[in-house]
Amino acid sequence: MIAKLRGIIDQISEDYIIIDVSGVGYLVYCSSKVLNKLSNKGQTDEILIQTIVREDQITLYGFKEENEKYWFDLLLKVQGVGAKTAIKGLSIMTPEELEMAILSEDKTSLTRIPGIGNKGALRICSELKDKTLNLSIQTTSSPKQNSNIQDLISGLIGLGYGHQEAYEVVSKLSDEDKNKKVEEMLQISLKIISEKRK
Repeated sequence: MIAKLRGIIDQISEDYIIIDVSGVGYLVYCSSKVLNKLSNKGQTDEILIQTIVREDQITLYGFKEENEKYWFDLLLKVQGVGAKTAIKGLSIMTPEELEMAILSEDKTSLTRIPGIGNKGALRICSELKDKTLNLSIQTTSSPKQNSNIQDLISGLIGLGYGHQEAYEVVSKLSDEDKNKKVEEMLQISLKIISEKRK
């Protein structure tokens, strides 16, 4: 499998590039956001690759950051979401915007992605919510912090708030808030919920 390519940008099109690596031109599909980050034609650049193998073809998809590649793979896990839809999704929304939309079940934002209707948006939310929450927790700075956030979520659910609301509150906490005690985080979370309902 090809994981990364480094070479000369030979051609830049609307949704793909051709990158010349030692005389071999690789066609790589990219999101519009990735295309905007690439070097100009004729210059050397490096791009992360996800290889999709089908019975009749091998297709390469390119990314500038690991986070983009991770979200591409994550979207492919959703029933009915193919590689072309996933790459279009990353043209419309950043990984951070996707994360927020899924945690808050913002189906309207997800339907901005070409090929995703209401049912598709619902599937994305339901199938990726737990994975997205785990990602949010894993990107915190310490095991203790992770444990505190899990306790916070359990506490909010225990108070009668739904999973969706608990997830949304967690995504809005600052890094500074996440370093506080569970009791303090709970007070901040309840304040966020109260202000949201005004």
